[in-house]
Amino acid sequence: YLNIGGNRLTGTIPVALGNLSKLKWFLISENQIHGNIPCEFGSQTHLMAFSMQRNNLTSTLPESLFNLSALWGLSFMTNQLTGHLPKDAGRFLPNLR
Repeated sequence: YLNIGGNRLTGTIPVALGNLSKLKWFLISENQIHGNIPCEFGSQTHLMAFSMQRNNLTSTLPESLFNLSALWGLSFMTNQLTGHLPKDAGRFLPNLR
């Protein structure tokens, strides 16, 4: 469980955080994080909650995020993301609520 939300953190998301293999919750909301979301988060097979809302994230969502079958919570609102969600995103996220 890693909750570092609401701390006015700046900079980008370190790629190393995407390699924490036992991580179940990653909450980094309400900071001033910018840049992209590392594709390494797509290999987090145990990740259940992923929240990065209210930051300054740019780029697109890595397609690898839509392979996280244990994921039940996903929030990216209030960022500067671009692109489209995969057509079959819901099929690969069966536990998303």
